[in-house]
Amino acid sequence: MPSRWELVLAGPAGTPVPLTAPHAVVSGWLDDPPAGHAAGRPGQARRSGHEDQARKWACGPMRAVPASGPGHAVALIALQVRLLDDSLADRLSAAIVAGARVRLGARHFEVTQPLALVEQASWQALRHWPGTRAWQLRFVTPACFRHGNRTSPWPAPEAVARGLADRWRRLDPGTAPPPAAPGPGTIWVSDLDGRNEVQALTRKVRRDGGWQPREEIISGYTGRIRYACDQGADDAAAFHALMSFAAYAGVGAHTTYGFGVVCPEPTWQPPSHSEAT
Repeated sequence: MPSRWELVLAGPAGTPVPLTAPHAVVSGWLDDPPAGHAAGRPGQARRSGHEDQARKWACGPMRAVPASGPGHAVALIALQVRLLDDSLADRLSAAIVAGARVRLGARHFEVTQPLALVEQASWQALRHWPGTRAWQLRFVTPACFRHGNRTSPWPAPEAVARGLADRWRRLDPGTAPPPAAPGPGTIWVSDLDGRNEVQALTRKVRRDGGWQPREEIISGYTGRIRYACDQGADDAAAFHALMSFAAYAGVGAHTTYGFGVVCPEPTWQPPSHSEAT
């Protein structure tokens, strides 16, 4: 059952926290221990592998919480962690205790409030289609889309849908929407108001038998985009399910680093074929 959780952290005011800073600490909370680690006992069920093709969690967004006090010397940040596997909830709850210290980039924060469940939905509920044929997404953090060695900031509907559908099939194949039919798609971009935003991402990759840092320059889309489907009820139902899933999983690449956070927004609905004719 996908879910969204939020925790509030207090730390020194001043330098903004980088988008990718929470990745290391959240990975430490949720990912399986390395092979041979004391906590990784033989026979222990694998739950969240650092190199899994479909990661079972996503990170972000971060938002500032209004602070009080003389000079606002303390900064409050609300961090959202999104789980795509129920079995990770106990790990997250165990890690988030009042007073726990969290390092975000070069700054240290402290957990000030209990972990709060923001929203959750069953896989079956995500498949419910109320007849929607248009969807508006607000891209809160940059979203980029990888195809082979190429990355693009353009959230083409087929790229958005393909990534979400592949991830859903790996996480819960029994409820995943059917794959899109080959050929021109029926989902199209009807409106947009956004721009590309460049971010630097440093992550560890396997190289020469070990883990080494590699820096990438990511160009991602931020802003709003509206998708529409004026034909094919099956296509509209499948895309609606994927848009519901996107609110938990994020879209595009590097969602565990805070990229691709989206928020569905209301939008006007086109007339159905029966109404148009």
